[in-house]
Amino acid sequence: MAIVTLGELLDRAAEFERLLEHTYETLRDESQDGGVRLLTYYLSRHRWHLQQALDTFEYEQVGRIRKVRLKHDIPFDPGKDSALVGAAPGEVTGRLLLEAAVCHDQRLVDLYRSILNQPVGEEAQAFLEALVRLEESDMIMLKKMIAMDYF
Repeated sequence: MAIVTLGELLDRAAEFERLLEHTYETLRDESQDGGVRLLTYYLSRHRWHLQQALDTFEYEQVGRIRKVRLKHDIPFDPGKDSALVGAAPGEVTGRLLLEAAVCHDQRLVDLYRSILNQPVGEEAQAFLEALVRLEESDMIMLKKMIAMDYF
């Protein structure tokens, strides 16, 4: 079994955020629904939690965090089950978009918590906990938007 580093898992999460950003851009450009288009702007700007968290650490700290070796790999391919993958822009409603965003955030939280179940050291633990807080805060906002039924 190959050794996986925290950096490799973070790269997977970053790739997922890039995939989401591309999906939102496509929906924004192709959807005729003004609410969906507005939501895609909002969601695109809030996709970069990983970079936000990294920016709070010194360059050397980030290097050490990325090198942390994990005891075992964690499967992470959230894009395969996304409600947005393969959906025609005309089929995507504001509610579907918000629910999918909550699901995506939850998958990232699950990933970060799974990593926290392994011994990672204090720096990496603080970093991962910051990521969990960012994603959970975002989920609360998204759930409020769903409850208000604006879209």
